[in-house]
Amino acid sequence: MVPVTFRTQVTAEYDSDGAGRHLVNLRRGTGVSETARHAALGGADLDAAIEHARAALAAMLRAAAGDGSGEESPLIAEARALLSTLLDHRIDLAAERLGHDDPAVVAAVRADRHEAITVSGALLYWLPPGDPAWPEVALTVGRLSYDRYRDSWPKAAPPDPDDLDAACDLLLHAARYQDVDERTTLYLVLALRDRHRLLACPADARALTIWGERLLALGLVSRSA
Repeated sequence: MVPVTFRTQVTAEYDSDGAGRHLVNLRRGTGVSETARHAALGGADLDAAIEHARAALAAMLRAAAGDGSGEESPLIAEARALLSTLLDHRIDLAAERLGHDDPAVVAAVRADRHEAITVSGALLYWLPPGDPAWPEVALTVGRLSYDRYRDSWPKAAPPDPDDLDAACDLLLHAARYQDVDERTTLYLVLALRDRHRLLACPADARALTIWGERLLALGLVSRSA
């Protein structure tokens, strides 16, 4: 049995290497090669890329507000996708050296995660109906929201049921449109289990049974579910 690590904020143990990361290509088409190139960065280069992406997005949003064009622009969507991916990558790198006795790193990861949720959530909101990127963005927001809900580090804020609802609803909705991997299946089971414990709902109970069976079929068995 390999424990799910702090990088996923999940405290149970599973026959897997963790509930997984959220680094995904949020968009298809223009900008993907640039996103992949920046996501390979680390250290000071990654920090600089994040600052550049953050400044570029802010400038685009100011311009959109000034001319009244709105936030539906594909360029704004690409900028949000890039910033979210870079932040997620920095979370991943920081988590590799994270420990309970490193409050500065914990605070940095929490800040990056909060910003990634905000940026990805805005991207999800402004994507047009039927956009092929929607399921991937929904999975990203759902996973990050569950990580924030299950924050087990010291001095964590009380769990927010809204994060749990976002995780359950977005993961379930996104799973309708694509085949989900082991990590997403694990996230679904964990989120549905936690919400069912808070509020017994027949729909959640059915979904938990379905996804729990898929989890078992994949050989990922919880000790504490």
